[in-house]
Amino acid sequence: MRLWTLQAAEVVAAVRSSGFYRADWDLVSPNLRPVFQDMAAEMARRGIDCGDAPPIWCWPGPAIRRTANALLSDYEWAQGRWLLKLDVPDAVTFATSYSVWNDYLAYHLGSPNGIDRMDWTGQLTEKWDELQVTIPELRSDWIVRARPYRPDAETAARIAADPVLRALGP
Repeated sequence: MRLWTLQAAEVVAAVRSSGFYRADWDLVSPNLRPVFQDMAAEMARRGIDCGDAPPIWCWPGPAIRRTANALLSDYEWAQGRWLLKLDVPDAVTFATSYSVWNDYLAYHLGSPNGIDRMDWTGQLTEKWDELQVTIPELRSDWIVRARPYRPDAETAARIAADPVLRALGP
């Protein structure tokens, strides 16, 4: 399956040096760990083993700019991000609704508008909904291309105007 993911430079370096990368729970905000653990558990039920690591998020469409702007903070952009184009075996991919996932996250973060049970079917629920795909790890043989991915002009301007963020630059 053709997928795209945004990763920190350290992730790319780890894949290059060891041939693979598994995420670390310490990188997941503590308030999000329970729902990420739910995702990993559902993947395990489907035969996709994340081991003791959280899943890695990917997207099947090249609409990465919109996704990146929605998910990454200026702090993350300032540190630098890489866009990885992947060719991942279907057997280790798990597709779910991005919209439903956000509603599930919202509930677990205290929103009364969220949902308390995740629909794992991957059924899209609205016109603007998209699939998100989780995988258990990154492997060097799955990477088709890796390149630095710069923020859009508006984000770059905010970073340039902030001395703390500017100092983080890649």
